[in-house]
Amino acid sequence: MKPDLPASLWPLVHRAAGGEGWPPSSEAAADLLVAQATRQGLLPLLFEAHEEMPPPVQGALARHRGWQRVHSRRMALLREAIPRLCAVLPGEPIVLLKGADYMHRLYPRPDLRPMDDIDVLVPRPRIDAVCGLLEAAGLRPRHPAGRVATLPSYHERVFDWDGVIVEVHHSFIQRPRHRIDYEAVWGRRVPLQADGWRAARLADDDALAYHALASSVDAFAVPLVRYVDLWLMLGRAPQALEPAAARAREWQAVHAFYGAFRQAFRFFPEMRTPERAALIEGLLPGPARSFVDRFVLPRPREHGRERVGRGLRLWRKFWLMDNLRRRAGLALYHVYALAAGRRT
Repeated sequence: MKPDLPASLWPLVHRAAGGEGWPPSSEAAADLLVAQATRQGLLPLLFEAHEEMPPPVQGALARHRGWQRVHSRRMALLREAIPRLCAVLPGEPIVLLKGADYMHRLYPRPDLRPMDDIDVLVPRPRIDAVCGLLEAAGLRPRHPAGRVATLPSYHERVFDWDGVIVEVHHSFIQRPRHRIDYEAVWGRRVPLQADGWRAARLADDDALAYHALASSVDAFAVPLVRYVDLWLMLGRAPQALEPAAARAREWQAVHAFYGAFRQAFRFFPEMRTPERAALIEGLLPGPARSFVDRFVLPRPREHGRERVGRGLRLWRKFWLMDNLRRRAGLALYHVYALAAGRRT
């Protein structure tokens, strides 16, 4: 069984790679496509679709089989870590986030959805106990965000488990940025199990709202596989879009939700229907939409190009929060966190 992908996906990736129309005109252009698919987290899907690809792409895939083998080994390591993680935390409520959820729920096979790490959500009152269990099992704490990550208020704890990065969240993101009722999120969670292990995932509407929020954290400078996730989530549960939009309003994450779907509609035009467009455009007044579209959201051509500067990324993050209070709250949080980090 093959995943139901948007027809515009591979022409989009090819344009980002070489700037020419579909299909690739040469072996060199096809090699660029494969390299771009790798950067965008799409290489397993491209190999899965190799029989439908034009001859230059089939030839390029044959030349790059080594990349597929490296990916397969890496994904096997990550997949095996999930049941091990559940076994280390018996009785602890955990919700699998992002790829750890999507690889089992949205894709025909887990290896089709690359991951860099394993993200889980735990209740805030249990974060210290959970982290204690992980350290006792041999996981080593890391602080890639610096000393600020050692503060109890920081939204995640990061561990290295023999080369597998595990990120344990008690919150999706720094709490001042949005207004999320985590008790309600936990109350709506859905069981998730595979290969003899059990955990939970977010409810469909929460998952859509969180996916948009997580993409906005990086100012939408995310791999295209994240938009494929969104496509598959909406295809699996189309009825979740309207309640997810309501959830974004409740969380004061409307700009993030609008931005995620505005970008998805740009990348995959077939995803945009009149009903969906009306719902998404209704989230913000016209002037606010125009501002976000022109001055905040990345242009599609940025995918596959060099990263934008830190100043522009901060500008985008600032305007992807819903109001001045949230923006000021985040600034104050960072001032506090930096001061507290210096004291530790």
